[in-house]
Amino acid sequence: MKLIALAAAAALSLTTFATHAQAATLSGTFEVQVVNFNAGGSGNGARADRENFDARFAAADDTHKDTFVYTGALDFFVDNFPKDIDLETVSDFLESLNSGTVSGLDAGVAGLRLSNPTFQTTTLFSFTEVYANAFDTSVTHDDGFTIYDDGEELIGFANPTGIRTTPKTGTVNFTGGEFNLIYAAANGNPSKLFVEGDGVPAVPLPASAFLLIGAMGGFGVAARRKARKAA
Repeated sequence: MKLIALAAAAALSLTTFATHAQAATLSGTFEVQVVNFNAGGSGNGARADRENFDARFAAADDTHKDTFVYTGALDFFVDNFPKDIDLETVSDFLESLNSGTVSGLDAGVAGLRLSNPTFQTTTLFSFTEVYANAFDTSVTHDDGFTIYDDGEELIGFANPTGIRTTPKTGTVNFTGGEFNLIYAAANGNPSKLFVEGDGVPAVPLPASAFLLIGAMGGFGVAARRKARKAA
């Protein structure tokens, strides 16, 4: 019995170590804005920052932009196979790894081509969530991205030439509050976005939770009254 207990304790320790060693994928319920446009053959025209995103979103008509909700992990990947065909759509990217669910995305925008080589068709995404805690983060990506921490630029990398992780070593600290990430799917596939982070979304308790708390409080009062009567 003692050997079994020791084995169980060892297994629990290994599981705990593995859990802490494995990077958490940043998850939440994100407000997402997307805009699809022609970057005119310019890497600068496809840059993933707030200024470019806002300008492109404002200039696009409703058939090439939308606002919707994504619930799940920021973990997407479309590879470059067959090479340089690049027929994948906005929806293909969001559903590529079955990491979450999309709601409210217009079917026409979902069906737009994600990107193609030489910085012609380009798609910019803006993911926004509010977190109650600070956490360390890094991004594995192709193409560019920028993260904003309560509106202030935290980290970014404009135009990688392949899949890379930013920063190259270690992480950067997000201080909590509004998290906003701009990502560019540009210049053809692969299109990769993986965001590390242990964020806790700052969401209010649903009404049902308040009702449950109230009911539990009522049970407590009733139990105390009953105890007093019995005494």
